[in-house]
Amino acid sequence: MNYDAFKSKCKEKGYSASSLVTELGISKSNITNWKNGGNPSYDILIKMAQTLECSVGYLLGTEDESNGAGATVSSALRTIKSTPARTISLRSSKSIDNKYLNEIAVYANCDILFLCSESEKKFNPTEPDRITVEISERGRDKLDTILDNVTNNPTIAIIQMQISRIILHNLGITSAEQIEDEFVRSRANYILTGKKSKDSLRNYPFNISDIHVLGDQFDKSKKFMISGIK
Repeated sequence: MNYDAFKSKCKEKGYSASSLVTELGISKSNITNWKNGGNPSYDILIKMAQTLECSVGYLLGTEDESNGAGATVSSALRTIKSTPARTISLRSSKSIDNKYLNEIAVYANCDILFLCSESEKKFNPTEPDRITVEISERGRDKLDTILDNVTNNPTIAIIQMQISRIILHNLGITSAEQIEDEFVRSRANYILTGKKSKDSLRNYPFNISDIHVLGDQFDKSKKFMISGIK
């Protein structure tokens, strides 16, 4: 972990490293390990990123931008007065257990670092030739929860974006013009290019409703769109 970035973000949000870990119920003995270059578990990273309103990548030192997805999403949510249920759900979301993050990453055929970072690099399946995949019922529930929420949890927002990129890859979509539905097409364009629409509701990754629209157009299951397996 980039301890200097972590310490700077703590100061910005009114914490010391010690007070933050105490608030989150994390042992203070971890701080020495982080100072020496050790990395927290993903569960702890998620908790810290959520509280500090920054990305996991920023804490890991893989991103220079101090205001990550957490700050962006939080700012957007503060200004939203009402939004169609089709577009966004404002249910609060707690951090996701590390074992479910690993399970989702395996199901989506990606490295967990890809799943939980704001990398825009091209998705490359970890097992290009696999023919079977399983996910537990609870893991599937967690995945659906991720896809049906936009919250102030930066890691949830990042995972949504990365899964959206995986869906586009598995459907062979390289241009938003391949999508018939105008609303979903605009979201796909944002995912593919990063170009924002004047309508802020279109500047989000796919949610469950969007995925159903894509499934209907391309006659593919949600399982195929996320895992790449029929």
